[in-house]
Parts: sequence; structure tokens; C-alpha cells
Amino acid sequence: MIKPLSKEQVQLKKQRRLRDKSLEQHLLHRFLNHYGYDKGEITARAIIDDILNLIDHYFLVSSIDDDLHHLHYGQLVWMAVPVDEYPQRAKSISQTRMKPVVLSFLSDEDIDHIAHGFDSTSLRKKRLARWVDQAFDQGALLTQLDLSCLLGVCDAVVSKYVNEIQSSGKILPTRGNIHDLSGAITHKREIITLYLENYLTPEIAIKTNHSKEAVDRYIKDYHRVETLWKHDITDLEQISHLSRLSKNVAQQYIDLLPEKLLKNHNAKLVDIENPINKLGKSGETEAGSAGEQPARDSRKQNE
Repeated sequence: MIKPLSKEQVQLKKQRRLRDKSLEQHLLHRFLNHYGYDKGEITARAIIDDILNLIDHYFLVSSIDDDLHHLHYGQLVWMAVPVDEYPQRAKSISQTRMKPVVLSFLSDEDIDHIAHGFDSTSLRKKRLARWVDQAFDQGALLTQLDLSCLLGVCDAVVSKYVNEIQSSGKILPTRGNIHDLSGAITHKREIITLYLENYLTPEIAIKTNHSKEAVDRYIKDYHRVETLWKHDITDLEQISHLSRLSKNVAQQYIDLLPEKLLKNHNAKLVDIENPINKLGKSGETEAGSAGEQPARDSRKQNE
């Protein structure tokens, strides 16, 4: 005879029935009965928890100041490349780690701008600068393609806006600038110039709106190129290979080398190409030193 359930047991059974209707439980059932998954329920639950957390972040929230931030009016979630997800040769965007960021698509500043006369160009520029700064503050980078989609204009227009903003002195933390993906103006010159003027990493980071890690990476790359140059490795192909930098980036660091270092290299080239000049500087001639005359043929002396 089956012992009847107590009131508490009945209540717990009802609770389990309701919980078993959850998305988590539905996915677990699919894993164990439809997907051919054979690693066990515990591992399946861990995977499901990670998937659900990813979905929450993708659609609903993003991390701002280490706090979950729900969307407000005028905001949207956009997927961007993390600052520390560096590009590699033949690495496609599908192979690149992404993270969600919250962007203010419509801000109070935009509304005020519209109230004082609608100038679409200046409004787009303000939005563009705001979005790249917001993404960067959340540890991610927007591309010009991202900005093109967000603004509803073509790539060429975005490139024009970026150049106009940067020509006024504000360097935008786009992915092309931070990860050196284009020939656009980058932060390299500003960061390395400050470094050569003996500023410390924290000061440079503040002045250039960069993370300390990014500043240190620029400095490390610069030192690799500088060290190779000091050891008379000045061929661009060799520098690119040994420093693991693209030719374009390697050349940018070469252009930042101190003038004294470049002059020393040029002086060595002159000495190598003109050995006569080198001999002349030491007071020597092809025949011997200035104080010694070459020995004459003894037969000529007797004549």
C-alpha cells in the first residue's frame, strides 16, 4: 500500500511541476533527449546556465561600472569587439570574441540639438563621438562599419566624419585606431611622444583616454622596433617579421624613432658606402698613413 503524501510533499511536488516548465528545464530535456548529448546532466546544466546568461546580456543588459544595467528609453544594445581582443592575420569577425555594450541612441543632448534647429551633419558627428566613447568606457571598440549601420549612412560618409572630428584634435577610440586596422590617424604618435618626454603610463593613459594596458602595449611594440634598429636591423621586412607587427605598423614606429638614432644609422650607411671618406677622416690614404710613405721598388731606387 502506497503511503499518501503529506501536505508539504504535495506542495513541493506542485513547486517542481511549475519549475519544470522553465526554459532551463526545457533546454535540459532537449540536451539529454534530442541533441545526443552524453556528458551528463550536471555538465549540461552548466552549459545551459552559460547560454542563458549570454542571451540575457545579448538582449537585455550590459555591464557598466561592474553593474548590470537594464536598458532605458533611447538606449540600445550593440555587439562590439573587446579592447583586449587583438586582431590576427586571417582572423574573421566570426572567430572574434564579442561583448554587448549599451549605447545612447537618443540622448537629452540630441533632443536639445533638434529643438534649436535640426542640423543632421552635426547631430551625426555628436552621436558618432558619443557612441565610440561609450563603447570604449565599457571596454569595447566600434568599427566604422558599426557606425555606418547605426547612423544609416555609407562607410565613406562615416570616414569623412571621423577625419573631420580628428582634425580638430580629438582622436576617436575606434577599433581601426586602437587596433591599428587602418591607415587612419592613431594614438601611437601621441602616446610614444609623451613616453619619450618621460611621462609615466598612468599619466599617458589619462591624457590619451587609453587604458594602462593599451599604453603599455604601444610602448612595448615601440621598444621592439627601437631595439632592432639599434642592432642595425633596419630592413622593414625584417623588422616586421621579428617584431610580429605589420609593415604598416612597423613603419609608423620607425617614423617615431628619435632623430639622433636615425642620423646615426645614416652616418653608418655613408661610411659603408664611402670607405675613402672613412680613411680620410683617420688621416690615412689608400697607400698608407699620412706619416709613412709606401716603400719604393728597390730596382727603381738603384736606377
